[in-house]
Amino acid sequence: MGAKSTPLAIKVAIYERLLSGQMSREIGRSYALSQPTVSKYANDAVEELRRICADEASPALLGFLSRTLKIQCFQYPDDDEVRALMSPILEPYLALAESINFAGRESADQPLSTRVSRSTEEEFLQIVSSLAEGHRPGLTPSALLRELVEDYVAQQRNNRSTIAVAPPQEPQEIPVNQPSIDTEALIADVMDAVRLQLEHHGLKPTKSS
Repeated sequence: MGAKSTPLAIKVAIYERLLSGQMSREIGRSYALSQPTVSKYANDAVEELRRICADEASPALLGFLSRTLKIQCFQYPDDDEVRALMSPILEPYLALAESINFAGRESADQPLSTRVSRSTEEEFLQIVSSLAEGHRPGLTPSALLRELVEDYVAQQRNNRSTIAVAPPQEPQEIPVNQPSIDTEALIADVMDAVRLQLEHHGLKPTKSS
């Protein structure tokens, strides 16, 4: 069964908290989300608000929503006009978000923090954030974990296949150290044996002068 989609009300609530000056790390802890996911949901909210306000909103509001999320967060606290225009649009979503126990759900972003040390979790999230801001836009910790697990399983499967098809190796003979031969002693033994045979037949070898 696939994961349930995140309600728009939650995304708008996250977006509003970013506009109000809260840090993404704090928001992530409140909703049991990673920082990259917080940013993604806020941008999703912006896209939806642009669509909703496309025909009816004032030029000031449309101009505000057309800016990047980072610029919006800088502008919003000091722009009374924009805040007045945004308030009636955001309020229904914020009220609905309060009735949703989103942090208590079963989250794909939660297992990592419950199984590894805090320092490891933070370092992993930094890696994800760097990738999400670079050549992997929108990457989440759960997506990267899934890729890592799938790659690991595939690697182990290949290793097992390689072991299964590898031909059995021929048993190697263990070399036996040959004893060293005393050549002089061997010759002396042979000569003694020859002398004994000659004497047995009544012959005695002549001694060399």
